[in-house]
Amino acid sequence: MDPLHPKKVDHVRLAETILKDNPVLTGKIAKGVPVEEKEVLPVLTEVIKFLNLIAFSDQKLSPSLKVDYAWHEFILCTRYYYNFCEVNFGRMIHHHPGGSQNENHRQYQQTLKLYTTFIGKPPVVYWGEEASQLWEEAQCGLCSGNP
Repeated sequence: MDPLHPKKVDHVRLAETILKDNPVLTGKIAKGVPVEEKEVLPVLTEVIKFLNLIAFSDQKLSPSLKVDYAWHEFILCTRYYYNFCEVNFGRMIHHHPGGSQNENHRQYQQTLKLYTTFIGKPPVVYWGEEASQLWEEAQCGLCSGNP
């Protein structure tokens, strides 16, 4: 199995290490997203999953707004972010803001498809209702053995 396969990466451990190494990020992410401080680890974990999907799929993807805001705060620790990407994903993962609304939405839908396929059900609180709908649609009757 590919070492970048999302099932092989311990996203929570990586997020915990980031926060331990950069304690300033807790307050910055809490304010920037915004979320309660107790939600910083889960939302940063979603950032790591998103970065992992980019590295694994080698596609241009778009995150949810909350994940994007948390990613912005992580990127501001530039040296650490660069080294993190190189060590864990084999390359720098750049942020490509902009694009048309249609292009961004298409990339977001692709992100959700990859997330559903390789990670599981995206948490609605961080990925939105569209993520939940995509998950439900993917759980077809034939897949569960029901006609």
